[in-house]
Order: sequence, then C-alpha cells, then structure tokens
Amino acid sequence: MKVLVADDERRVCALICALIDWEGLSLQNVGTAYDGLEALEKIKEEKPDLVITDIRMPGLDGLELISQAKALQPNLQFIIISGHKQFDYAQSAIKYGVAEYLLKPIKKQELNQTLQRMKKLYTEQTSSMILQKKIKEDREYIKGASFLSFLKSLDSQILSPWVTENVLLRILVIGIQSPSKVPVIQLLQQKVRTAIEKDSLNVCVQAYQGDLYLLYTYKQEQRSQLISQAETLVEILKVQAQIFQDLRSTVALGLEVQQLEDLPSSLLSGKQILLRRLVDGHHRMFEANMLEKPDLEPYLDFIASWFEQCCAQESLNMRQFCLDLFDKLEENRISLYATMEIFLQSYRQALHFAKEQCAQENAVQNNEQLINEAESLEAAKEAYCNVMNSLLCQYREAREVLVSKPIRLSITYLQEHYKDEMLSLELLSEHVNLNSSYFSALFKKNMGVGFSDYVLTLRIQEAKRLLVETNKGIAEIALEIGYHDPKHFTKIFKKNCQIKPNEYRKLYG
Repeated sequence: MKVLVADDERRVCALICALIDWEGLSLQNVGTAYDGLEALEKIKEEKPDLVITDIRMPGLDGLELISQAKALQPNLQFIIISGHKQFDYAQSAIKYGVAEYLLKPIKKQELNQTLQRMKKLYTEQTSSMILQKKIKEDREYIKGASFLSFLKSLDSQILSPWVTENVLLRILVIGIQSPSKVPVIQLLQQKVRTAIEKDSLNVCVQAYQGDLYLLYTYKQEQRSQLISQAETLVEILKVQAQIFQDLRSTVALGLEVQQLEDLPSSLLSGKQILLRRLVDGHHRMFEANMLEKPDLEPYLDFIASWFEQCCAQESLNMRQFCLDLFDKLEENRISLYATMEIFLQSYRQALHFAKEQCAQENAVQNNEQLINEAESLEAAKEAYCNVMNSLLCQYREAREVLVSKPIRLSITYLQEHYKDEMLSLELLSEHVNLNSSYFSALFKKNMGVGFSDYVLTLRIQEAKRLLVETNKGIAEIALEIGYHDPKHFTKIFKKNCQIKPNEYRKLYG
C-alpha cells in the first residue's frame, strides 16, 4: 500500500513518517509534500493508495486537495490530520469520503491503529476490484468467443445472452491486406480495442480469417457516435499504414438491424460493401445501404463445365476463356460483389474437382489468397486468370504422373519377371490394379510398343548377352529366358535378328 504524507510543516511530515510502522504494516512511503499543489502533483505522478494530509495547507487546503484528487483517483483514501477541533471540518471531510480524522498532537499508537484499519480496508477493496475485473474479463472473453462462433456459423442465437431488448445492432468490418498479416492483425486488434474503450459504446472486437470484426449494440441516439467512432478508426488505421508501408486497410459498416436474427444480413452487407475498396481505393470508410442476393449458379455451372473440358482436352486455353468471361460479366453488368463471388466460388469448385480427379490431396495447391489479396478489380481479374491457369497446369502434371505410375510399376515388374514362362498381360494388369484392356492401350501409348513386343525385346536382348558372354547351349538359353521349345526360340530369334542363334554366337562371340 503506497502512502503519501502532506503537511505544510516539514517537522510534522518528518514526525508522521517516523511514527509509522512501515515494515510491520507493509506500507511504502512514496514521498512527502509541503503544500496542496505539490501534493496534487505527487498524487498524479506516484498514484498512491493513501494520503495523510493536513486540513489546512497553502496552495490547496486539505478539502480542496481531496476533492481534486478523488476526481483523478476515485478509490484514493485519505486520513485528515489537523490541530483544529471544529466539527465542521470533520463533517466536510466525511462528505468527501474521508473515513479517518486525527487530531494533533499525533500519537503513534493511534496513528498505526488507524493505518491498520485503512490497510484492512485497502486489502478488501483491492480483492473486490480484482474479483470484479476478473468477472468483467471473463464476461468479455465469453462474449468474444460467442461472437467468433457467430462469425463461423452465422447462428445469431449464440449471441442472445449478450443482446438486450430495444437496441440496434450493427457489424463493422475492418478489411486488412498485408504480406505479414498475422502479427499485424494482432497489433491492429489491440489498437482498435484501445481506441473504442474511450467511448461509451458497447462493442465486441474479434479477429477472423485475417480481418477484424466489431459488433455494436447501441441505442438510436448513439448512432452518430458510432459513425464518428468508425471515422476515427479510419484515421488510426491510416497512421498504422504509414508505419507498415505494405498494409492496406478499409472500414466497412454493415446494415443496421433491429432484430438479432437479422445480424447475418449486417455481416454479409458489410463484407459486400468492403469490396468497394477494389474500385474506390483503400484507407476509407464505406457504409452499406442494401444487401445483394445475386444468382450465381448459371455462371458457376458454365465455368465448372469449361474447366472440366480443359482438363480433358489439352488443346483448350484456360487464359483465353477467363478473358472472355470478364467481357461477359461486364456486358451483363454483374456487380462487384457478384463478380468476386464468381471468382472465388468457381475457383473452389475447380480446386475440388482437380483434387478429386487426381486422387491425392497435395497434387494441386490452393492459391485462393491471391484473389483475396488483390489491390484492385483489375488485379483480382489477373489473379483469377493466373490461379485458374495454374490449377489447370498442376492438374495436367498430376494426372500425367498419376497415369505414368502404373507404367513405371509394370516396367520394374517386367525387368524382374520377363523370363517367367507364365508371364501374361492379365497377370501384369492385375499387378498394377488396372483393367487388362485399358492397361494394354495405356502401355502401348506410353512405351510405343505393345506388351508382347516389349517382353520379346527384353528376352532377345538377354539371349544375345548369354550367347556372347557364356558357353551355354541354345536349349539352355531358350529355357532360361522363358522358352521350353528350342526350335521355337530359334525361329523367333531369327525373325527378330535376321540370323540364327548359333550364327550370332560365331559372329559376335
């Protein structure tokens, strides 16, 4: 407990300090003052918990000091010490909330007993304040968690415990674009919270998916105060943009609603109007006056069909299709919000299709953030064109790898088993888990020759090696490479090499 002593007589100040059992009462002396003005300045600087002061001092007397100090620190406690016995001083002190009044000459026992009572009161008040602060923090945490759940689910009933009757509701969206988004959004969230604490508006702040969301519950007469606060936030964010030069931020006010069940409309309208930044620029405030409900299905179906065709036919050009799509959207006067939704939703559809067809999660990369981070509408179009084309290229590469996998497996298998007499197309197809007819066509397309010709080539190559490098007989070599009939082997060898096996040995052996 921090204590300040104030008296216009220095010896009295020294006496009071000497009489107090600082260590025994766990008190800390934060200074002395010799007039009312000096005492007030030290209260501002040191923020003591208790002031022991004379009732009459130059500059400010004790009662004036108490009045002004209480305005600064409502919980600040006082002990009045005076040589005057007039009851009117005590009465005035009591009106200001002073609980203790001591008369000079000061007695050590009486002073310390008084301080002991004050210390007990201070401890009780501190415990109560800590508890109240904890309760408030817990309430704010639970409210923030409820708001975050609403942002994820759009179930407004989650917020019902926090919304009273006869209030207006509104969501403000702060759109943030920055390469270093995670640390920046944490800083901006704290800056926003600090700014809104100064006002009396009931606001909840939550970060979600890289942006900040503010939930306002307010009375009709506070509407202008809300607008003013939103404008203030724009200015605060402009300052932050000067510090973080790659930061772009925009404030968007959703529709004002009267019913909790209409809150999703406020959220969606805020997101919609936020997109005005792509045309009108960043570091501004936009206010929604309507909620768009466009029909996107025809465009999404059209784009999905084309993307699937591009995946099936390598000759089709995705980039040219995107340019034609942009012209079509402009020709049909599709709104900014609808345009961006078409970009995002069609990309997600295409991404889902590509992953399904490739049958592996990491075959294609999700680059949706490149569309979301676009600085302008033209940049968004360029980003959409790039990510769709990139997705198609990744798909084609992944499918090529996927198709070539059974071929690689079959080649490895054939190199190990081409000498087996029981080797067949059906056996190899089963090994790579493909239909024999499909595998036969796939093998010929990738290897340039059919299965039988490829196996024959492997056997003839091995026969040539054995004829040159060993003294094994023709029948033995034929058996080793998969032919039980030496005559049949000789006939096949001559047909492929234009010479009999024994002649080949004489020529090259």
